[in-house]
Amino acid sequence: MDLFHESLVGSASLEAPPCPCWRCCLRTWRGWSLLPSWPPTQTSRLEPFNKPLHLFHTSLLVCRMSLTTHAGNLTLTTVLWFDTQAEEAAKFYTSVFPNSKILRSQRYSKAGQEVHGQEPGSILFVEFDLDGHRFSGLNGGPHVTFNHAVSLMIDCADQKEVDYYWGKLSEGGDVTKQECGWLADKFGVSWQVVPKRLKEMLVSEDVAAAGRASVAMMGMKKLDIEGLEKAFKGE
Repeated sequence: MDLFHESLVGSASLEAPPCPCWRCCLRTWRGWSLLPSWPPTQTSRLEPFNKPLHLFHTSLLVCRMSLTTHAGNLTLTTVLWFDTQAEEAAKFYTSVFPNSKILRSQRYSKAGQEVHGQEPGSILFVEFDLDGHRFSGLNGGPHVTFNHAVSLMIDCADQKEVDYYWGKLSEGGDVTKQECGWLADKFGVSWQVVPKRLKEMLVSEDVAAAGRASVAMMGMKKLDIEGLEKAFKGE
């Protein structure tokens, strides 16, 4: 972390202790980029911004909002990359999950428009909270799309919760991506809607019963607790 901090800030003094956050690093986020060389030299840490690294700058800005350390407490934020739908997605997700809210947003400015290509005033990112879990939706353009390599798992207490979240999140999504409790929502984000009872079955000391529950799960799209229980019991 010291080397990374040092390479960003470019301090002439190596004696100064690293700061506990990224504020000082981000004071220069506009118009600067990392040198391509590593390790960083002592005489020159930064060079003027002269190439299309707007994604690097955007990432730094999101990191400032997403990853900070204060008095030893680490805050982690899941950042979801959208083309232009970050605000729409934030409103949708906060309507689905209880105790949720949109926290704040930031918009693109005219600065760097020739690089980022976004309309000034349009949403850059939206930070929101889903029942205590922090997320940021980033409008970064069409360069990156979602896939099921990363998914968000919901532990459901009963079938009613399974039905609710499956119904809400699958609406408008790709039905070909629904399998074994997995689904892709209308934005392409992957979710696992899983009853807690299934997890108990799968780690049971009764290996044969756990195997039967696993096979039953593989034949389902939305998970059915009653069907899983029957398979687990061998009925």
